[in-house]
Amino acid sequence: MIPFEMIDEDLRIARRRARRRDELAKRRTAIAGLVREAQRRLNAIAVRDQEAVVAQEARLQAYTMALDTVERELAELGPAEELYEELLVREERRLIESADPRGSELLEIGRLLAELDVELPASVRARESGLALLRRAADQDALADFAQQVAALGMTAPDPRTPGAVDILVDRLEERCRKLEHLRDKLRTRRERLLHTHRRA
Repeated sequence: MIPFEMIDEDLRIARRRARRRDELAKRRTAIAGLVREAQRRLNAIAVRDQEAVVAQEARLQAYTMALDTVERELAELGPAEELYEELLVREERRLIESADPRGSELLEIGRLLAELDVELPASVRARESGLALLRRAADQDALADFAQQVAALGMTAPDPRTPGAVDILVDRLEERCRKLEHLRDKLRTRRERLLHTHRRA
């Protein structure tokens, strides 16, 4: 049998790697945006303005190098989040099967997270559909599809065909997504705490 201390240490290392990967992924997104913006500005600069071209090219090169550095570190970390989740699932199963009193809480957290895995993406899709309606002239089919998505979420809402209703619904969906994301993060944190500290409790 693998010593508990070794399993705990594996979890701690995996968690650090997963969090580092998450930080790097966010940084990559931000830097990629800077690269696109620098490229756009470079394309917009008149060729005759050589000083501005040189400055913008230097900026673009710096952003590109920073992006390459982040990409390399991400590649070195590999599937850190997946490995961490695999360890958590293994430890969760061990705790539940050991008849530990916290097993029932872990089961309930698992049930709620499974529901959120369905409800949150559905809410995000409905929000995106609403935002798409706001960006363009909506046809009746698009409105009907949006209304169906909102109804499937069990939301009491005005008819999307009513003037201003789509704006109201998008605002409500934004708030709903924020609350669901907050709940998901809270449940994940509680689950991690149970799995990381149960032996010392």
